[in-house]
This record gives sequence, structure tokens and C-alpha cells, in this order.
Amino acid sequence: MKAAVIKTVGQFEVQDVPEPETGPDMIKVKIKYCGICGTDPEILEDRFGLMKGRPPRQGPSGPRIIGHEACGTIVEIGKNCRMGYKVGQRVAMNFRSSCGVCYYCRNRMEHFCEHTIPATGSYAEYAVYHEAAIYPLSDDISWERGALLEPISIAVHTMDQANIIPGRTVAISGAGPIGLLALELALKAGAAKVMVSEPIAEKRAVAKKLGADITVDPLNEDIIKIGKDFTGGRGFDTVIEASGNLNAAKQSILLADKGGTVVWAAVYPYDREIPVNPFYMYANELTIRSVFVAPYSFPRALNLLPKLELDPLVTDIYPLEKIQEAFENHKKGKSIKTLIKMY
Repeated sequence: MKAAVIKTVGQFEVQDVPEPETGPDMIKVKIKYCGICGTDPEILEDRFGLMKGRPPRQGPSGPRIIGHEACGTIVEIGKNCRMGYKVGQRVAMNFRSSCGVCYYCRNRMEHFCEHTIPATGSYAEYAVYHEAAIYPLSDDISWERGALLEPISIAVHTMDQANIIPGRTVAISGAGPIGLLALELALKAGAAKVMVSEPIAEKRAVAKKLGADITVDPLNEDIIKIGKDFTGGRGFDTVIEASGNLNAAKQSILLADKGGTVVWAAVYPYDREIPVNPFYMYANELTIRSVFVAPYSFPRALNLLPKLELDPLVTDIYPLEKIQEAFENHKKGKSIKTLIKMY
């Protein structure tokens, strides 16, 4: 099969590699699309925090293939699979499954599973998933929409953390895929006033189209003053930081109203810190939460697939052969969601 293999730090090479084998509890999928996640460039460039401090892989090492925001068609089903999936069925996938038996799985924290069952990388013609990671797509769901199931699951978990109820005020920093999906879900949850902060004009325009009341350029405008004015001098009930920018993470605390909730829904540099004034936290009774993958979120994300405005989010589609070009374009920051097309 064709696959994008990490050749050296920062470089892909599209190669012919063996297809992954399908174990008894696994399902092989012929990949249609795989989206570029914000973590993928960090993995490619060897700067993703979760990869730091781990020993080198031991034993034989196959081609290193990444990619996890995928959809496609089932081509092979392991003999122990029990959910009745069929060859030829259209599906979207989680990139990991929990074991169900470790301490965290049995304490309602499956995202911290100690024995995660990973999928094979999806920047490839075929990938293999545990049966628990498979979600059926109805025929009326486009492939492009199906490829967004995993990002939507992250936005769903962001809502779980965000404490949004009807009538609340919300600020969102970053109009990338997660920020824009969070905008749509916050409005569905009843947010009455939403401000989106984003330095790129084209993304601010999309946020406005999707329902933001006001948008702000954080590089050229005083977002704290604008946010306070917008909320009658109080600040926001919920602030969602989805840009991954450390300054924005710090500002999110100052944007929150007394008793507010701040959600850091992005990946940040693993070796950096931001100052948090404990007296300010004490005096304002703020809550800071974070988002790590998407526990118990995929069924709800699947229900939301036909309900969300997703077309404006898919800005670029590249064939597998041009994946390096796709990543270079992604780094420029103007694209929202880039999909890699396998066939």
C-alpha cells in the first residue's frame, strides 16, 4: 500500500509499505480522507510533548506512519468482532481504544487508560483499528464531513468542561477547527453572547458566519477591553482557549468573569510555563480546566455530524502524494482544516 512515512524529522516520503495485519478484534479500513491535526506537525517535527521523555522503540521498527482524523470503508473484519460491521460499510474512526479494565477505565476516565489500544497511522491507504474505535457513517454523510468526527469529539469534550448553560457569555480564542466547532456547540448549548479572538481575517470571517457576535484581532486590538465592554464590564462566564498560544492562555484568565470557567482546549509547548496569580484566582473563584482527547464523546459527535455547519471548515484537500506540500501550507496558518485524500 501507499503511505506517508516519516523519513527524517520534518520530512515525509510516500512509499510502498506492507498493509497492516488485521488481528482477531480488529477491523481494517481503506482510508478515504485523513485530516491534519494540530498535533501532526509537532509529531513530524519531533516537538510534541507526549513524545518527549519516552525511550526509543525497542525491537523491529516498521515504517513510522501518523495521522488519526480519518474515515473510510471497511475491507476486513477480525474473527472475534461482535458489533455486526460489514465489509464495504462506510465508517469514521477514533484513533485509540481503551482497555476497559485498568484503574482509569473503571473510574470513568477512559482517556487516561494505562493500556490504550492504538490504531495504525491513517496517512496510508489502509489502517487497522480496534472494533471499539469504529463508528458507522450513514450514506447521507459526505466523506469530508465524516473525516471531522474526531475533531468534533474534541469539541464535545470541550463543552463537557466548559460549564455553558442557556444565557451564558462565552469568549473563544482561536478560530481553527476546534475553536470554530466549539463556537457552534456553545451556541447550541445556549450561549447568548460569543466573542471570537483570531488574528487571521479570513478565519474571523468564518467565525462571524458561524454565529459569533463579535470578532477581535488580538494582535491589533485590546481584547481585554473589548471583552469587558461587550459584557458590561464583567468578563465572560466561560473562556475557551483553542489557539495553543501561551499569551492567549494567560489572557483567558483575565477575560473571565468572577466565578468563571476557563478551558484550555489546545496543545501547548511541553517545556513552557505561564504565571498564574494565586491571589487573583482566590479573589475571583475561577476554575481552570483542560482538554485531553475525548472520553465518551464519539457517539455524541456522531449524532452531531449532520447538525453542524462544517463546509466552511474544510479549506484544503491534497492527494497523499502531496502531503509534504499540504503540511507546508498548513504551517502558513490560513487554512482551517486540511484533508489528505487517499483515493
